[in-house]
Amino acid sequence: MSATNPPVPRISAIDAAQAAVEHTRRTLFPIRVERWIVLGFFAFLDQCGRSLSGGGAGVGDGGKQVGDWPGLGRSVGEELAHAVNTATTWLAAHAAQVAVGLAFGLIMIGLLVALVLWINARGTFMYLDGVATGRTNVGRAWRQHAAAADSYFAWRLALALAGLVVVLLAAGLAATVLVAFARGRLEGATVPVVLVALLPVFVLLLLALPLLALAGLALRDFVAPLQLTTSLGCGSAARVLEGLVIVNPGAFIVYLLIKLVAVTLTGVIIFVGGCLTCCLGFLPVVLQTLFQPLFFFERSFSVFLLKQMGHDLPARLGA
Repeated sequence: MSATNPPVPRISAIDAAQAAVEHTRRTLFPIRVERWIVLGFFAFLDQCGRSLSGGGAGVGDGGKQVGDWPGLGRSVGEELAHAVNTATTWLAAHAAQVAVGLAFGLIMIGLLVALVLWINARGTFMYLDGVATGRTNVGRAWRQHAAAADSYFAWRLALALAGLVVVLLAAGLAATVLVAFARGRLEGATVPVVLVALLPVFVLLLLALPLLALAGLALRDFVAPLQLTTSLGCGSAARVLEGLVIVNPGAFIVYLLIKLVAVTLTGVIIFVGGCLTCCLGFLPVVLQTLFQPLFFFERSFSVFLLKQMGHDLPARLGA
């Protein structure tokens, strides 16, 4: 008599969405105001930081008169050249002060971004715990997942820095081309030619920014839950996710499509609801509390998809 193989679990993003809806209904209804408020606070922390990037030259320098710029009228060319030359002259005369100011500003902004992302990392795991288990103990959730949140924070910070580098690189390239054009250093260049020269910058942004956004989504939606189900650091959990995606690519594609629709509908509902509450529904924490079922479903969705793949977070956390 031949042994029967165990049934292969069905991997379906649609089934995961249905399970998330049922879990949302079962956990949030009937309404318990105190639970909604705490979960709203958790959701606010989870969303915090994600919504997260020689002088004296005259206008005729460079051998080209501003009125001769192809594709631009004389008055427009004069105004642009005057603005560019004024700015570059001032920057050249105050280069040291500008450099110090920029360095100080970047350091302060970097520290602020790091603080916000650190709080967001804690919030991500606090809300994940609350959604998976229904528990709303703030102190326990803050302490219990501290190590996982710190590992996750390091990767989120690296991702934010990568985005910043891409934006600064694109801005620098664009500024270089535009200043050279405005000062008449691009002989024979017309406005269409300059736009074509800037095309690689736009391509860089169009390729890099969506990829970075997708990486951020993967970290929050899947890597963070996998950290809790496997007790691994963020990098190792990311490799686990890579294996799951290779085995089940279709399920993840459908997940992204459903999530896109859900996020769009959520935005419309929140906008209408916020307007109907005289904008009170747009206030931090109030928004996340009033519309908690929407955020709860969104956070549950990936949890139940991972559960189909053998990573049962509610069971792992003792729900």
